[in-house]
Amino acid sequence: MDQRLGDGASVIVGVDIGGANLKFADESQRARSRFFPIWRQPELLKDALRESLAAFPEVTALAIVMTGELADCFVDRAEGVDHITAHVHQAAAQLGIKSCYFYGVDGAFRQRVGVEDVDLLAAANWHALASFVGRTITADALLIDVGSTTTDIVPIRDRVVATKAMTDYDRLGEGSLAYIGCQRTPVCALCSSLRFQDRSVPVMNEVFATIDDARIVLGFELESPTDFQTADGKPRTKEFAANRLARMLGLDRRRVSLQQATHIADQVIHAARERIADSIQRLLATQSFRPQAYVISGHGNDLLRLPDDQEVISLAERLGPDVSRCAPSYAVAMQLSHGFDQRPTAPFHA
Repeated sequence: MDQRLGDGASVIVGVDIGGANLKFADESQRARSRFFPIWRQPELLKDALRESLAAFPEVTALAIVMTGELADCFVDRAEGVDHITAHVHQAAAQLGIKSCYFYGVDGAFRQRVGVEDVDLLAAANWHALASFVGRTITADALLIDVGSTTTDIVPIRDRVVATKAMTDYDRLGEGSLAYIGCQRTPVCALCSSLRFQDRSVPVMNEVFATIDDARIVLGFELESPTDFQTADGKPRTKEFAANRLARMLGLDRRRVSLQQATHIADQVIHAARERIADSIQRLLATQSFRPQAYVISGHGNDLLRLPDDQEVISLAERLGPDVSRCAPSYAVAMQLSHGFDQRPTAPFHA
């Protein structure tokens, strides 16, 4: 198989198939994302892919990474990988796209996926992004990518991914994967109690509110009155977000003002920052690694506390906010176009 497809004739779109979102980007930095909770209707994945890829009518090849295989609608990762690859091929065929390449944590693409490839393809988007950053942005760095559900923390040395942890299990253990994101993380997963009116009150262990509500109340995330993807199905506005936060303490909007809700939200964000910072420090201590720079990606950078004396490179500033949000899909498109093995090479330029 040709290891370089960027020949002028091929138009490659990167596809990142997550558990809650589908993300797309091409080499010209057109990017789009779509909310798609795969666990609700996995049988509609091919339709969602086809509809979204229609925005790239000239595409001739797909570069795919995935994390959606972990969704609990699948009995195990093998079933998830098989389902996702089958739906990608079906959507591609319906659109006349001839080639689909699946990226694995070994740094290679494959068109044919067998049972031996399952653990290589599962949750490989972090590896694709880190490899891209090492090749194009900086040779030695700590990549931190805050998504809606998780935060990836990946060391890069000499332009390559510098961790032996390849699975979610191993990455959770070493600190390179923090299961905290900027939208879907439940408040009860971050805080065991919250202070309200000079009392410390245990939170209710229900998904009444998520970190997204805290970020909306504090203004880190814009209100979206027409978006109902929330814990209670009510709009993503400050008023309703404050009410959801109040429920965590057994209260509601009759007892908790918007101003009081900001104090609750502050505690939620503080807890998330502490947890992510702990993962970063644990990873750096384990790796005995002091990065030359921090590279930040995703759309929840308000959850990060970074050293003042370190260079910070923002992919949102380098590539634009839309591409940064879809960074793994852009990365995997560039990887396929410019060569994809993990041996150190001269960097190509984004």
